[in-house]
Amino acid sequence: MIKVLHKSFDILEGLAETPEQPQRLRQIAGRLGLHPATCANILKTLVDREYVEQVAPRQGYLLGSAVFGLCRRAPYRRDLVQAAERGMADLARAVNETVILVTLRQGRRFILSQVDGQQAVQVSPQTFSQGNVYDTATGRLLMAYAAPAALARIVRDLGPCGAAWPQAAAPEALAGALAAIRARGWASHATDSGLTGLAAPVRGRAGTVVAALGLFLPTFRFKGPHRRAVSAGLRRAAAAISRELGWKSGAGNPCARDE
Repeated sequence: MIKVLHKSFDILEGLAETPEQPQRLRQIAGRLGLHPATCANILKTLVDREYVEQVAPRQGYLLGSAVFGLCRRAPYRRDLVQAAERGMADLARAVNETVILVTLRQGRRFILSQVDGQQAVQVSPQTFSQGNVYDTATGRLLMAYAAPAALARIVRDLGPCGAAWPQAAAPEALAGALAAIRARGWASHATDSGLTGLAAPVRGRAGTVVAALGLFLPTFRFKGPHRRAVSAGLRRAAAAISRELGWKSGAGNPCARDE
Protein backbone atom coordinates (compact mmCIF):
# COMPACT_ATOMS: atom_id res chain seq x y z
CA MET A 1 0.00 0.00 0.00
CA ILE A 2 2.83 2.41 0.87
CA LYS A 3 4.47 1.73 -2.50
CA VAL A 4 1.21 2.60 -4.26
CA LEU A 5 1.08 5.90 -2.40
CA HIS A 6 4.64 6.70 -3.43
CA LYS A 7 3.85 5.86 -7.06
CA SER A 8 0.72 8.02 -6.93
CA PHE A 9 2.75 10.98 -5.77
CA ASP A 10 5.42 10.22 -8.38
CA ILE A 11 2.72 10.37 -11.06
CA LEU A 12 1.38 13.70 -9.76
CA GLU A 13 4.85 15.23 -9.54
CA GLY A 14 5.63 14.03 -13.06
CA LEU A 15 2.45 15.57 -14.45
CA ALA A 16 3.27 18.82 -12.62
CA GLU A 17 6.51 19.13 -14.59
CA THR A 18 4.49 19.71 -17.80
CA PRO A 19 1.15 21.01 -16.48
CA GLU A 20 -0.19 22.05 -19.89
CA GLN A 21 1.12 19.10 -21.91
CA PRO A 22 -0.74 15.78 -21.59
CA GLN A 23 1.36 12.71 -20.85
CA ARG A 24 0.36 9.32 -22.23
CA LEU A 25 0.07 6.17 -20.15
CA ARG A 26 3.13 4.48 -21.59
CA GLN A 27 5.19 7.65 -21.11
CA ILE A 28 4.22 7.84 -17.43
CA ALA A 29 4.70 4.12 -16.82
CA GLY A 30 8.05 4.08 -18.59
CA ARG A 31 9.41 7.00 -16.61
CA LEU A 32 8.46 5.37 -13.31
CA GLY A 33 9.34 1.82 -14.26
CA LEU A 34 5.75 0.64 -13.77
CA HIS A 35 3.85 -2.05 -15.66
CA PRO A 36 1.32 -0.22 -17.86
CA ALA A 37 -1.60 -2.10 -16.24
CA THR A 38 -0.46 -1.10 -12.74
CA CYS A 39 0.00 2.50 -13.84
CA ALA A 40 -3.44 2.51 -15.47
CA ASN A 41 -5.06 1.33 -12.24
CA ILE A 42 -3.39 4.08 -10.21
CA LEU A 43 -4.34 6.68 -12.80
CA LYS A 44 -7.95 5.47 -12.77
CA THR A 45 -8.15 6.08 -9.01
CA LEU A 46 -6.57 9.51 -9.37
CA VAL A 47 -9.00 10.37 -12.18
CA ASP A 48 -11.95 9.20 -10.07
CA ARG A 49 -10.79 11.51 -7.26
CA GLU A 50 -10.21 14.35 -9.79
CA TYR A 51 -6.53 14.69 -8.95
CA VAL A 52 -5.79 13.71 -12.55
CA GLU A 53 -7.79 14.50 -15.67
CA GLN A 54 -7.83 12.24 -18.73
CA VAL A 55 -7.87 14.50 -21.77
CA ALA A 56 -9.54 11.86 -23.96
CA PRO A 57 -9.14 8.13 -24.49
CA ARG A 58 -5.51 7.46 -25.44
CA GLN A 59 -4.75 11.21 -25.48
CA GLY A 60 -2.96 11.44 -22.17
CA TYR A 61 -3.37 12.86 -18.67
CA LEU A 62 -3.09 16.25 -16.95
CA LEU A 63 -3.31 17.40 -13.34
CA GLY A 64 -6.93 17.53 -12.22
CA SER A 65 -8.98 20.19 -10.51
CA ALA A 66 -8.62 18.63 -7.05
CA VAL A 67 -4.87 19.34 -7.07
CA PHE A 68 -5.47 23.04 -7.56
CA GLY A 69 -8.34 22.99 -5.11
CA LEU A 70 -5.96 21.98 -2.33
CA CYS A 71 -4.29 25.38 -2.61
CA ARG A 72 -7.37 27.54 -3.13
CA ARG A 73 -7.52 28.88 0.42
CA ALA A 74 -3.97 30.12 0.79
CA PRO A 75 -0.56 30.06 -0.86
CA TYR A 76 2.14 27.75 0.44
CA ARG A 77 4.08 29.51 3.23
CA ARG A 78 1.63 32.39 3.46
CA ASP A 79 3.78 33.94 6.20
CA LEU A 80 6.72 34.39 3.83
CA VAL A 81 4.59 35.49 0.91
CA GLN A 82 2.75 38.15 2.91
CA ALA A 83 5.96 39.49 4.47
CA ALA A 84 7.59 39.73 1.03
CA GLU A 85 4.74 41.24 -0.98
CA ARG A 86 5.61 44.91 -0.51
CA GLY A 87 9.37 44.49 -0.84
CA MET A 88 9.04 42.40 -3.99
CA ALA A 89 6.62 44.85 -5.58
CA ASP A 90 8.83 47.84 -4.74
CA LEU A 91 11.92 46.12 -6.15
CA ALA A 92 10.20 45.01 -9.37
CA ARG A 93 8.90 48.54 -9.88
CA ALA A 94 12.28 50.15 -9.14
CA VAL A 95 14.39 48.01 -11.47
CA ASN A 96 11.66 46.84 -13.88
CA GLU A 97 12.73 43.19 -13.71
CA THR A 98 11.01 40.00 -12.53
CA VAL A 99 11.47 39.17 -8.85
CA ILE A 100 10.87 35.77 -7.23
CA LEU A 101 10.75 34.39 -3.70
CA VAL A 102 12.16 30.86 -3.46
CA THR A 103 12.52 28.15 -0.81
CA LEU A 104 13.94 24.65 -0.83
CA ARG A 105 11.50 21.78 -0.43
CA GLN A 106 13.03 18.31 -0.22
CA GLY A 107 16.06 19.50 -2.11
CA ARG A 108 14.06 21.21 -4.87
CA ARG A 109 13.56 24.88 -5.57
CA PHE A 110 10.00 26.02 -4.96
CA ILE A 111 8.89 29.44 -6.18
CA LEU A 112 6.53 30.87 -3.56
CA SER A 113 5.75 34.16 -5.29
CA GLN A 114 6.77 36.26 -8.27
CA VAL A 115 6.30 39.86 -9.36
CA ASP A 116 6.96 40.61 -13.03
CA GLY A 117 8.71 43.65 -14.44
CA GLN A 118 7.49 45.39 -17.58
CA GLN A 119 10.54 45.21 -19.84
CA ALA A 120 9.97 44.51 -23.53
CA VAL A 121 12.32 41.51 -23.25
CA GLN A 122 11.45 39.36 -20.25
CA VAL A 123 12.65 36.02 -18.92
CA SER A 124 9.81 33.61 -18.17
CA PRO A 125 9.88 32.39 -14.55
CA GLN A 126 9.19 28.91 -15.95
CA THR A 127 12.78 28.98 -17.21
CA PHE A 128 13.90 28.50 -13.62
CA SER A 129 10.87 26.98 -11.92
CA GLN A 130 12.08 23.40 -12.38
CA GLY A 131 15.76 24.30 -12.25
CA ASN A 132 18.34 22.14 -10.57
CA VAL A 133 19.55 23.86 -7.40
CA TYR A 134 23.08 23.70 -8.79
CA ASP A 135 22.42 25.89 -11.83
CA THR A 136 20.36 28.75 -10.37
CA ALA A 137 21.47 31.62 -8.17
CA THR A 138 18.63 31.07 -5.70
CA GLY A 139 19.40 27.36 -5.50
CA ARG A 140 23.09 27.96 -4.84
CA LEU A 141 22.34 30.56 -2.20
CA LEU A 142 19.89 28.31 -0.37
CA MET A 143 22.42 25.48 -0.47
CA ALA A 144 25.04 27.83 1.02
CA TYR A 145 22.83 28.52 4.03
CA ALA A 146 21.28 25.05 4.35
CA ALA A 147 21.82 22.96 7.48
CA PRO A 148 24.63 20.40 7.01
CA ALA A 149 22.23 17.44 7.02
CA ALA A 150 19.97 19.08 4.43
CA LEU A 151 22.95 19.94 2.23
CA ALA A 152 24.24 16.38 2.48
CA ARG A 153 20.85 15.05 1.33
CA ILE A 154 20.84 17.36 -1.69
CA VAL A 155 24.30 16.26 -2.76
CA ARG A 156 23.42 12.61 -2.14
CA ASP A 157 20.20 12.82 -4.16
CA LEU A 158 21.53 14.93 -7.04
CA GLY A 159 25.10 13.67 -7.17
CA PRO A 160 28.08 15.88 -8.08
CA CYS A 161 27.41 19.29 -9.62
CA GLY A 162 29.10 18.35 -12.89
CA ALA A 163 28.31 20.60 -15.85
CA ALA A 164 25.58 22.42 -13.88
CA TRP A 165 28.29 24.07 -11.72
CA PRO A 166 31.73 23.09 -13.05
CA GLN A 167 33.60 25.27 -10.56
CA ALA A 168 32.07 23.25 -7.71
CA ALA A 169 32.22 19.76 -9.22
CA ALA A 170 34.57 18.31 -6.61
CA PRO A 171 33.35 18.08 -2.96
CA GLU A 172 36.05 20.43 -1.67
CA ALA A 173 35.33 22.88 -4.49
CA LEU A 174 31.62 22.86 -3.63
CA ALA A 175 32.37 23.57 0.02
CA GLY A 176 34.58 26.49 -1.01
CA ALA A 177 32.01 27.90 -3.43
CA LEU A 178 29.25 27.79 -0.80
CA ALA A 179 31.54 29.41 1.77
CA ALA A 180 32.27 32.20 -0.72
CA ILE A 181 28.55 32.85 -1.17
CA ARG A 182 28.07 33.10 2.60
CA ALA A 183 31.02 35.47 2.90
CA ARG A 184 29.73 37.67 0.09
CA GLY A 185 26.14 37.52 1.32
CA TRP A 186 24.55 36.97 -2.10
CA ALA A 187 24.83 34.75 -5.18
CA SER A 188 24.87 35.27 -8.94
CA HIS A 189 24.87 32.96 -11.92
CA ALA A 190 25.18 33.71 -15.63
CA THR A 191 23.95 30.95 -17.94
CA ASP A 192 25.29 29.97 -21.35
CA SER A 193 21.91 30.96 -22.82
CA GLY A 194 22.39 34.63 -21.97
CA LEU A 195 20.55 34.94 -18.66
CA THR A 196 21.79 36.25 -15.32
CA GLY A 197 20.24 35.36 -11.98
CA LEU A 198 20.90 36.98 -8.60
CA ALA A 199 19.83 35.93 -5.12
CA ALA A 200 19.97 37.39 -1.62
CA PRO A 201 19.08 35.71 1.69
CA VAL A 202 15.80 36.31 3.50
CA ARG A 203 16.16 35.69 7.23
CA GLY A 204 13.65 34.81 9.89
CA ARG A 205 13.46 36.10 13.45
CA ALA A 206 16.34 33.91 14.64
CA GLY A 207 18.59 34.96 11.76
CA THR A 208 18.24 31.66 9.93
CA VAL A 209 17.88 31.95 6.15
CA VAL A 210 14.31 30.89 5.34
CA ALA A 211 14.09 31.86 1.66
CA ALA A 212 15.97 33.45 -1.21
CA LEU A 213 14.89 36.64 -2.92
CA GLY A 214 15.80 36.22 -6.57
CA LEU A 215 15.90 38.40 -9.64
CA PHE A 216 16.74 37.40 -13.19
CA LEU A 217 17.19 39.25 -16.45
CA PRO A 218 18.86 38.96 -19.85
CA THR A 219 22.62 39.33 -19.39
CA PHE A 220 22.80 42.12 -21.97
CA ARG A 221 20.85 44.36 -19.54
CA PHE A 222 23.02 43.48 -16.53
CA LYS A 223 25.65 46.18 -16.95
CA GLY A 224 26.50 49.75 -16.00
CA PRO A 225 24.12 51.71 -13.77
CA HIS A 226 21.38 49.10 -14.15
CA ARG A 227 23.69 46.38 -12.82
CA ARG A 228 24.44 48.48 -9.75
CA ALA A 229 20.77 49.36 -9.22
CA VAL A 230 19.68 45.73 -9.54
CA SER A 231 22.39 44.36 -7.24
CA ALA A 232 21.93 46.96 -4.51
CA GLY A 233 18.14 46.96 -4.77
CA LEU A 234 17.93 43.20 -4.41
CA ARG A 235 19.96 43.19 -1.21
CA ARG A 236 18.01 46.11 0.27
CA ALA A 237 14.72 44.38 -0.51
CA ALA A 238 15.92 41.11 1.06
CA ALA A 239 16.91 42.98 4.22
CA ALA A 240 13.54 44.77 4.33
CA ILE A 241 11.65 41.48 3.99
CA SER A 242 13.84 39.96 6.70
CA ARG A 243 12.90 42.79 9.03
CA GLU A 244 9.22 42.15 8.28
CA LEU A 245 9.84 38.60 9.50
CA GLY A 246 11.37 39.86 12.75
CA TRP A 247 15.07 39.70 11.88
CA LYS A 248 17.28 42.21 13.67
CA SER A 249 19.95 43.77 11.48
CA GLY A 250 22.73 43.08 13.96
CA ALA A 251 22.39 39.29 13.51
CA GLY A 252 24.20 38.71 10.24
CA ASN A 253 24.14 40.95 7.18
CA PRO A 254 22.12 40.07 4.10
CA CYS A 255 23.22 43.36 2.53
CA ALA A 256 26.89 42.59 2.05
CA ARG A 257 28.62 44.87 -0.41
CA ASP A 258 28.69 44.36 -4.18
CA GLU A 259 31.69 42.86 -5.95
